[in-house]
Amino acid sequence: MSDILRLMSNKEQIRNLGIVAHVDHGKTTLADSLLAGAGLLSPTVAGSVRVLDYLREEQKRGITMKSANISMLHKTMGHPVLLNLVDTPGHIDFMGKVTRAFRAIDGAVVVVDAVEGIMIQTEILLRQALAERVCPVLFINKVDRLITELKLDSKQIEKRFKHIINDFNKILEIHGEFPFKHSWKADATSGSVVLGSALHRWGFTLSIMQQKGMKFREVMGAYKNSEYKNLHKVLPLHNAILEMVVKTTPSPLVAQKYRVPRIWKGDLNSEIGQAMVNCDDKGPAVMCITNVKKDPKTGTISTGRLFSGTINEGAKVHLLNAGKDFVSEGVFVYMGAFREPVIQVPAGNIAAIMGLELAKPGETLVTADQKEGMLPFEPIKYFSEPVITVAIEPSDPRKIPFLLKVMKQLELEDPNLRVTINRETGEYLLSGMGELHLETSLNTLRESSSDSEIFTSPPRVVFRESVSRKGIIATAKSPNLKNTFVLKVEPAVKSSTPSSEPVEIAGKTASAIASDENKNTLVDLTGNTESFRVAL
Repeated sequence: MSDILRLMSNKEQIRNLGIVAHVDHGKTTLADSLLAGAGLLSPTVAGSVRVLDYLREEQKRGITMKSANISMLHKTMGHPVLLNLVDTPGHIDFMGKVTRAFRAIDGAVVVVDAVEGIMIQTEILLRQALAERVCPVLFINKVDRLITELKLDSKQIEKRFKHIINDFNKILEIHGEFPFKHSWKADATSGSVVLGSALHRWGFTLSIMQQKGMKFREVMGAYKNSEYKNLHKVLPLHNAILEMVVKTTPSPLVAQKYRVPRIWKGDLNSEIGQAMVNCDDKGPAVMCITNVKKDPKTGTISTGRLFSGTINEGAKVHLLNAGKDFVSEGVFVYMGAFREPVIQVPAGNIAAIMGLELAKPGETLVTADQKEGMLPFEPIKYFSEPVITVAIEPSDPRKIPFLLKVMKQLELEDPNLRVTINRETGEYLLSGMGELHLETSLNTLRESSSDSEIFTSPPRVVFRESVSRKGIIATAKSPNLKNTFVLKVEPAVKSSTPSSEPVEIAGKTASAIASDENKNTLVDLTGNTESFRVAL
């Protein structure tokens, strides 16, 4: 731990890294290999114990359902490296946790199954990373499947690799900003691509193969001769990943120069602005809180990225959105399920603070004497909103206040949950991103209310579409060919209530003839509103 604390101030040797992927592509298995390489896990069980999936529901289902942090020390290319690692969920229901994790990291290892290739979820993750200016690198996992299951030859496997890399780069070309769309492209010759198997703990970059004088056909031969269990000794996966990360992803000292202008719209020439851009330990403490957890023993634990300054126990800080001062009751770094107390954490690292009772994910923390004029970080933009809802009722009505308290706590820890009360029916409603998201939240709710049974309604799903830009002019004829209908959709001027007063659309004045509860309005441009009525 002492070595980790020493490296925290050496910005060039820090990497804040996330592991992201489509579900079951091998994120947590890769994390096990990195833990084993750092000496924190026995190599004999790496790839099977899923250390960072420490919640009971995660172990039971075999999937990651929350973001887990761990700080570990590695040595690569003769130098020590502090790796602040975040393992993220892959299931679509927990995408909000991934979105928040991107705010805390500077680089992301995108894990792709060699057989399945780039999936829709992979593209969504890449788009989110690019939106936060997080540098993505590529790990093509499960290469063993191409050999043992699909039984491809070397040329077919090479073609498969090129196809995945091209798909990866197309997404960067479409959604990336200049100059990142070019400088961040995956390139096997530059070291930003690792090929391997997280389950069998081997991997390589092209430069590693060249250094060892090996050819890929030797890897294929190891599988055909059932000698693949020794590959991790010759081509250890953690070495390949670390070499790629150190060479191609930025340190906080480099990343904050281009990330801060994207996520903070304050004056970059101010004292706070310069401290964040330069990752200055001596500047005002500024942190973006990305995760909040209520610990029954220690209270609220807030985790986030420290962009400037130094945070320590007893520090007086201010939460901008909450509008209140607090005193730090303890500072920690995460080691998976455990927190290690430390004296202080300098800028550029991921840390946890105890005692910020009103903190929420997305909150901005600043040194109390610098709160005047400080602007909060840009809101974290989620890919989707809660769409599935259940009504909740305890068997004992006296438990309703306690139930509401627990539901509000769940909403505080997970901003992708919504707790509402239907004033007409008196129902207590819980909304989530999907059935699995709701199911796991309800399990937590039931565990907290073990002395009272909780009843839930069947899930209800609300789908709603909107108009974001002007559409095409669509024409259709009636079956008797005597009537022609011309329709065009475009965003209308926002108003608090639907109106039947004349409105201007497409350069013409017309009267609204129908409005729905979502304030979508159908207007008649024919000049004769008596001829027909349409119900939306």
